[in-house]
Amino acid sequence: MTHLSCDPHCYRPAALQARHLTVQYGGRVALQDASVEFRLGEFSAVIGPNGAGKSSLLKALLGLVPLSGGEVDYGGSADLQPHAAYVPQQQTLDWAFPVTVWDVAMMGRTGRLGWWHRPGPDDRARAEQALRQTELWDLRTRHIAELSGGQRQRALLARMLVRDAAVLLLDEPLTGVDTTTSQGVLQLLRAQADAGRAVVIVTHDLEQAAHWCDHLVFVNRRIVAAGPPEQVYTPANIEATFSAARPPQAALPPQEAPSC
Repeated sequence: MTHLSCDPHCYRPAALQARHLTVQYGGRVALQDASVEFRLGEFSAVIGPNGAGKSSLLKALLGLVPLSGGEVDYGGSADLQPHAAYVPQQQTLDWAFPVTVWDVAMMGRTGRLGWWHRPGPDDRARAEQALRQTELWDLRTRHIAELSGGQRQRALLARMLVRDAAVLLLDEPLTGVDTTTSQGVLQLLRAQADAGRAVVIVTHDLEQAAHWCDHLVFVNRRIVAAGPPEQVYTPANIEATFSAARPPQAALPPQEAPSC
């Protein structure tokens, strides 16, 4: 059954608001004048073609790339990162690094504990809970290099859950996983939103996003449309987002590309 979005009159507190964000790498504009809002208790999907600025939007929200313009409001906090968990794309990570599934999950506590504090019983209990939620408890001693693509994605989800963050940002968590894993990921994220967190994923799958999410954001170097699926998922918005014939982007003054 398609998830029904909340009554439009119900109130969800804003977790973060982006206002007129512009991101550039060298002389190329990745994202221009983007304004969007994400709310607690809402499952949002950021959708667009390759190179449309989707990942740049997530990184801009986290402060991982410099802004050429605009600002982000973190709901009264000076910095989103202490309140957020970020799952990057799998291919950006070093899966040969000598750690186990348990180690990956415990990394989610580092931001809360600091590097010089040893995890206590509560931390270990939270890691066990997350690994059981992601069905990885029996693989906790396995080296991450031995995992399948779907198992690796679930390990990243366990690390995210252990962080106990109010805002969850995931960059293409459904890429490279099988249908069963994909459905499991979406169910888990839907439950996190229903528990009151702001959940934001980057995805290419329009139908799954419309089925599971409350809020869609169509991006093609700008925000084409944002809102409930029944309002945003239209032929006109899809054409404007995925059309191969995009208008040329004006170059801004060059700056160095970020290393992250």
